[in-house]
Amino acid sequence: MKKYKQRWVIKAGSSLVASSKRGLDDSFILSLVKVVKELKDRDVEVVVVSSGAVAQGMYDLDLNTRPQSLPLLQASAAVGQLGLINLYQNEFKKFSIQSAQVLISHSDIANRERYLNARHSLNTLLSLNVVPIVNENDSVATDEISFGDNDSLAGAIAGLINANKLIILTDQEGVYTSDPNKDNSAKLIKQINLDEDSFSLSQINLEGSGTLGRGGMITKIEAAKKASTTGCVTWILKGDKVKEILDSESNLSGTKIISNKNSLQSRKQWIVSRGKSSGSLVIDTGAVEALKNKGTSLLPVGIISCSGKFEKGDLISCFDDKENEIALGLTNFSSQELQKVIGLKSEDLSSKLGYLVEEEVIHRDNLVLS
Repeated sequence: MKKYKQRWVIKAGSSLVASSKRGLDDSFILSLVKVVKELKDRDVEVVVVSSGAVAQGMYDLDLNTRPQSLPLLQASAAVGQLGLINLYQNEFKKFSIQSAQVLISHSDIANRERYLNARHSLNTLLSLNVVPIVNENDSVATDEISFGDNDSLAGAIAGLINANKLIILTDQEGVYTSDPNKDNSAKLIKQINLDEDSFSLSQINLEGSGTLGRGGMITKIEAAKKASTTGCVTWILKGDKVKEILDSESNLSGTKIISNKNSLQSRKQWIVSRGKSSGSLVIDTGAVEALKNKGTSLLPVGIISCSGKFEKGDLISCFDDKENEIALGLTNFSSQELQKVIGLKSEDLSSKLGYLVEEEVIHRDNLVLS
């Protein structure tokens, strides 16, 4: 069995793949398939994360605007997915490449067992020299469990398979300092280091999503954060320059996003990949110091406030009093329980709630620093 040198995830946005007015863009998909073929010839394994099912479904159903009704959105996705995957399959067959459809929902990533099953499935397809074409399972997804955009899904997939590179193809040149359509002085940011203290999302333009897409630049930054946990480098690149990814990195346009952090252990990769938080905590200075510099668990005594509705085992975010995200983790308490024990010492928890509970709100093994 052929051993590949690298693994890449390539995400294609809705505006590139399909339009509600013209349907699927055959020429773009063919250009993407040719690039994947060339990468495979260079011993690079590729997973394609493709949007476009809803847009194609809107075209097939003669809908002019993205459905606001969940059932109609699901129906559009179900109709469009068939045409989308058939076009990819036909184009790959021209180069004697076998492809496969993989539909993933948020719950497939959030559940530990299904997360591992999804990873095994993708790894097996890659080992068989198959190109997986991944899309969110919009035909059955609900607002509560969906990723909300395929950028987040692509970031999760990159972490899932330990990819070396994530390429996010979009209708923009990359990340700008401000909206280039409104500000002539806007500048393209060539590189972002997620670890630099000076880096702030407030310093860049996070707008920019067409009527068909659900994600702007902020979802692409968040996807890069997820991918970076396994050492993956992310490029945000304009779709019509897809052939550039065959060149050396020094010749690539767009925005490169890097991190110097070490790869996380398997369980913590899973935690980061779970997607949206169900709630948030504000923690005090002492708790921030303990989490960041001492590697401790989060205790109720260090919590200032709690927001959102969540259950035991859900993913929640921790912020300092200046609204900076400090960590993500799996909670041992529901939001209802936590509201009752905020600020309490460990020895007082059981008497307050009337039953035995864990001492830690988030155990250090289930916590990932942001």
